[in-house]
Amino acid sequence: MSESFDVQRHVLGPTLTYGLWSWSHYVFRPALMLKSLGLYRPNVLGEPPPPRKLPGGGPELSKRLDAPQLLAQTPGHYDSVVEFDHCSDDYEQAVKPFSQPVFDELLGMLLPHLVPDARILDPSCGPGIEALALARLVPEGEVVAADLSRGMVETSWRNARQAGITNMAFVQADVGDPPAIFEGYFDAISCCLAFHHYPDGAAAVRAWRRVLKPGGMAFVADPGPKWFNDMSHPWAKLADPGFVQHRTGAEFQALFRQAGFADVYWVEALPGIGITVAST
Repeated sequence: MSESFDVQRHVLGPTLTYGLWSWSHYVFRPALMLKSLGLYRPNVLGEPPPPRKLPGGGPELSKRLDAPQLLAQTPGHYDSVVEFDHCSDDYEQAVKPFSQPVFDELLGMLLPHLVPDARILDPSCGPGIEALALARLVPEGEVVAADLSRGMVETSWRNARQAGITNMAFVQADVGDPPAIFEGYFDAISCCLAFHHYPDGAAAVRAWRRVLKPGGMAFVADPGPKWFNDMSHPWAKLADPGFVQHRTGAEFQALFRQAGFADVYWVEALPGIGITVAST
């Protein structure tokens, strides 16, 4: 097992990182230029949500939970994220050139709905890149940074403390089996480039429906167009730790509708990347 991890860290991981950086430079950058000129024509499914505001609720968990809340027992499927424990300190540097443009697109869809006292869940926070950015946007609210990887939760907590951000809580949690304190608590969910790691995507979406308030919304960015999924699947399966599967826009729509979301919109926000916006 350790030998395969060494291959992942020293060969496959850097190869995947180079591919992500190249895609960002040679594909995302021209697409963003076309967007700035009004010339980008994305594929869409459904109708975009009207710009209604989220309910809001103010901070609570961030006041109660000073330290990261870690699971008492290691889940049986923890092997799917153990490699993320090893790379938690270096993960931001490796993925940010690719993930930042994607998160910017997700944020552009979230901002029209945001209120200063919103409660937001990042269910796969990684080292906290996006969660910290969200926390700055809700000064009267809070962001709960959750992840199944213990290393990622602890790294996210350290990064927030170093940045002086206090309106955050940090919880180690299985995305498909969240803690009881999450039930009906959140105004929004922001999930950026993590859904393809979920062993049971349907369970994750059902859990999100439970933890959102009435009027809450989920924003999910992940690979989605079939052409990109077919092209990237061999590399993702080989080099991406914890990779399970990519889904098309139609598959994302079906998952969210089956979980009880009322309105589901999907757009190819950047070439190869779809954003799903689902409302309760």
